[in-house]
Formats: sequence, C-alpha cells, structure tokens
Amino acid sequence: MTLGELKDEIEYLLEHEGVSENASVLLAHQPNWPFEYSINSMAAIQDDSGNQTIYMEEGSQLGYLNDQAKEAIGW
Repeated sequence: MTLGELKDEIEYLLEHEGVSENASVLLAHQPNWPFEYSINSMAAIQDDSGNQTIYMEEGSQLGYLNDQAKEAIGW
C-alpha cells in the first residue's frame, strides 16, 4: 500500500462510512492467530535509490482481534 492509497482509504472511511476522526487506529496481525496492536509512531525513510517508505511502529498487544473485525477484513 502506498501513502496515497492509505490516505484514500482513510478519506473513504470518513466520507462514506461515517467514521469519526477520533476513531482509534489499530493494527490487525496474523490471520491464523489474530491479535490487535496499538500503533506507537510512524517514520519515513528514503533509501539510496530515492525510494521512500513509511513505517508504522507496532505498539502494545491489546488482545485478540474481535470477530467483527476479522469478518470485515475477510479473515
């Protein structure tokens, strides 16, 4: 996913799904044993070829991913 695609996904959720800007953003991890994690921070780097990458830092494991989230993701 590119930063632009991420932005489009967020804008769609805000404009068409009625999601609030105050909604929490969590990371769903590993479909066979699904957990949810907080996100601590984001960082941008550029490699020697000029390619840019954005990294999201995994935060704390919050617990198991709930069934509603698994279904929405398609797990």
